[in-house]
Amino acid sequence: MCKKILLYILYMVEITVLIFVCVDAVGFFRYGSSQSKRGELSELKEGWTIKLGEVIYPIEELPKEFVMASDGAMIFRQLPEKINDNSILAFENRFQDVQVKINGEERYTYHGLLPDQGRRMNTNVLCIVDLEEKDAGQEIKVAFQSPMKTMGLHLPSFFMGTESGLMLESLRAGLSSLVFSGIMLFFTILCIAMFLREKMGQGEKVEILAHTSLLMVLSSIWSIANCEVVHLCVGNDILLAYLSFNSFMLLPIMIPIFYSDVLVRYKKFLYRLAGVATFNFLFQNILNFWGKYQYIQMMSITYILLLFTIFALIGISIGEYTKEKCYYTAGFLIATIVFLSFYMMDVLRFFFFAPLDNARFFRYGVLAFIIIIVWICAKKVLCYVEVEIENRVYKELALRDVLTHLPNRVALEKCIESLEERGAVCKNLTVILMDVNGLKPVNDKSGHGAGDRLLCEAAKSIKEAFPEEKDAWYRLGGDEFVVLMTQTELSNEECQQRMQKATEKWKDFEHGPISISCGSQTARDVKVTKEIVHHLMQEADQIMYKNKIQYYQKKLNKRSSQEIL
Repeated sequence: MCKKILLYILYMVEITVLIFVCVDAVGFFRYGSSQSKRGELSELKEGWTIKLGEVIYPIEELPKEFVMASDGAMIFRQLPEKINDNSILAFENRFQDVQVKINGEERYTYHGLLPDQGRRMNTNVLCIVDLEEKDAGQEIKVAFQSPMKTMGLHLPSFFMGTESGLMLESLRAGLSSLVFSGIMLFFTILCIAMFLREKMGQGEKVEILAHTSLLMVLSSIWSIANCEVVHLCVGNDILLAYLSFNSFMLLPIMIPIFYSDVLVRYKKFLYRLAGVATFNFLFQNILNFWGKYQYIQMMSITYILLLFTIFALIGISIGEYTKEKCYYTAGFLIATIVFLSFYMMDVLRFFFFAPLDNARFFRYGVLAFIIIIVWICAKKVLCYVEVEIENRVYKELALRDVLTHLPNRVALEKCIESLEERGAVCKNLTVILMDVNGLKPVNDKSGHGAGDRLLCEAAKSIKEAFPEEKDAWYRLGGDEFVVLMTQTELSNEECQQRMQKATEKWKDFEHGPISISCGSQTARDVKVTKEIVHHLMQEADQIMYKNKIQYYQKKLNKRSSQEIL
């Protein structure tokens, strides 16, 4: 029942998230990503004039794209007649150099320069210009320049409002991104916790947990570094750029390593893929720090490499599945295809729109991937739990007597082996051997059902008579029992007295007076071995046999005297 409930919950969560993602995707393709919806912020959409080289002409509407503008462009217009001191002007920057002047005074500059190096790292940032009341009605000029001559020029939409309003709108717009990033971080922490727990418990196959946590944390860093509200809160675009570019370049390294734990047959090929991605990561960083190329100029290489990796994973997953017909491999194949679909959306979105948030659909893909993998792993874990429970039941049956529920002879041998392996030294090692008197007449007269009840009562009486040590009682077979005590010394007389007291209730037993004969033997300050225990059992058996003969002799003498009378 619990298995069905868990699978149903996971199924409903997966369906709900996928519906949400699909609805959001439909909204994206219906309205486009180039139109920014800023709600409470007012948009300066019209009234702009552009200067391209020596040509000046009005712009009908922003945003606007220019395919080629190697010399950059400048746009200008009059600011509104009413501006408060706490007002701001915000616009998106798509990997461009920006300079803002108000009434001839420079108020904002972004060149994407690396600290103390004079090299560029142009990123997708949200440019924010603080406005003052004196700026009302003044002319604003915004110059755009692409540091890469081959790239087009993007003239974004401009919004006016308060900083708190911008923060609120950015939070609303990026709420899904933050939620997804939080989910990925949650799974990261969960995988790390499971990895540490299994590692400390010397569990096997824990590498996949470590690799999963690394994959999730890289995805989380890339997602967070591209979130607009994070840019507003952190205010360090260079740091976020490093996190964004490098975490993205590390993904093609971690994905093949992650899959190598599943597709073991192709482990060498996957490690080679990871090696190529590692070379790409090092080479791009060297070229960037050398000042030859920017990360953004080399970004297409990483996109192609990641795309090739995903297609390769799909191919070898299909090959693995056709050979093994493994449900586990099929699940990973489906998860990879879903991830690829969302990833392709982000690739197209990046090259066609160059949005501020580069990882929107990638987050959806990772989340869908996680849900499918969790679904697969949950079913695998549930199957594993069922097998473990069955194994425990079988193990219990193998080590415990079904009738009396006492440990059996196999359990006794395992206990002795365990004590011997540990090198246990017992101050008092006592072995008590017992045999039920009168079981055969009960079986012959009242049937084996009555005999079984008698054996169960005998087991209860033995446990009551020797309660000092837990699980020290064993049924050897038939009507024979043994008690192995490692901390208690009992003489043969004490054992017989205890058994007589425990079996006094049998005087009025429906099948006649029945007792248990016993014999005990104790060794002091001895190291436990099989030979010593078996020797003590032999001596205790001889004593028990003598007591049994005395019992039947007394019974016979009593019957003879009754016949004489």
